[in-house]
Amino acid sequence: MVTGSKGKGSTALYLATILEAHGFRVGYFSSPHLLDHRERIRLNRRAIPAPALLDVLRRLAPALAALQRRMPADQYIGPVGILAAAAALWFADQAVDVAVFETGRGARFDDVARVRHEGAVLGPVLHEHRAELGPTLADVAWHKAGVVRPETAWAVAAAQPVLLRALRRQAAGRPVLTDARWRVASLTYGADGIRFVLTDEGGEGHHARLPVLAPWGADNARRALLAARRWLGPSFDWAAALAALRHARLPGRAELLPTEPRILLDGAVRRESAALLVEAARGAGLLPGRAVAVVGVPADKDWEGVAGIVAPWAPVLFARAANPRLAWPPHPERAVPGSRAVDSFAAAWDLIRASRPLPDVVLVLGTQSFVADVLAHLAPERVLDLT
Repeated sequence: MVTGSKGKGSTALYLATILEAHGFRVGYFSSPHLLDHRERIRLNRRAIPAPALLDVLRRLAPALAALQRRMPADQYIGPVGILAAAAALWFADQAVDVAVFETGRGARFDDVARVRHEGAVLGPVLHEHRAELGPTLADVAWHKAGVVRPETAWAVAAAQPVLLRALRRQAAGRPVLTDARWRVASLTYGADGIRFVLTDEGGEGHHARLPVLAPWGADNARRALLAARRWLGPSFDWAAALAALRHARLPGRAELLPTEPRILLDGAVRRESAALLVEAARGAGLLPGRAVAVVGVPADKDWEGVAGIVAPWAPVLFARAANPRLAWPPHPERAVPGSRAVDSFAAAWDLIRASRPLPDVVLVLGTQSFVADVLAHLAPERVLDLT
């Protein structure tokens, strides 16, 4: 069971991919989806077939109905919990050897974490969902530490003091491995992603590569590797694990798409995230150069901050997601000299493809709905099959 404030999705994917490389049938549950609910439930990184998802939901329906009848009128069964139950049932049908689940916003009271689990992986905690998790970082840490249940035998966690204090109280003597046991160094960027050296507790350096242009990938991979080694024991194979990571692709998260021109796609909606993406693009040699930025950040997010970060490097096209529930800033082009506003990513892409010369890279940043529009328009097949 993988939790944390940031990076739990990539950590869970990396862990599932590493275990698959060791010859196991691996179930993988994640959220949210981009294009299709089936993305949340995978066997060896391939999404559950539609007939199988319908079958497990039909089989769950009587139990869900009985549970709903016993609940107060102002409560309901959350969709993520329903899908987690469907995943657990399908994984049992498929006789998986091991399953990796990504929790929802919390862990202590999270529906997903009710699935019995032997191990837990915790990424760093941040101030998030304050209305639900509490106003302080210690509150958030307490919620995340609740991923350790009575049946949980061990945990791997970020070496963050506030998190470790909460986790060690929760673990009550069960082993907690911190990611500080292994050191990340020599992080570099390239056209194929990031490269880094991971030095284990014995002092041996392991050269790793991930197909993602973001520094957070190294720390998330480190925790996934630690968890894999803890679960596998003596059968852990460094060569197989590192080879697996080279193909561990997470759609729409600092992802380089094989388009013409190339797209660097990320769900950045804050200036800090945009700055990391620009830093990565510079490190990979994509900037400075001929570039265009497409910004699809809604009005309630940091759209001006994101645009302000990319504007010095590339002309900005503001675009909207198709999601009707999102509100968009009126006339965003007035905030950034030389920018332009269009109705959709498809319209922005048509303008870019018609320009001459073509840019070397297109930076595309926006909310998850906007990222979904990009992938639906250009590469929907990349989403359901991650192999």
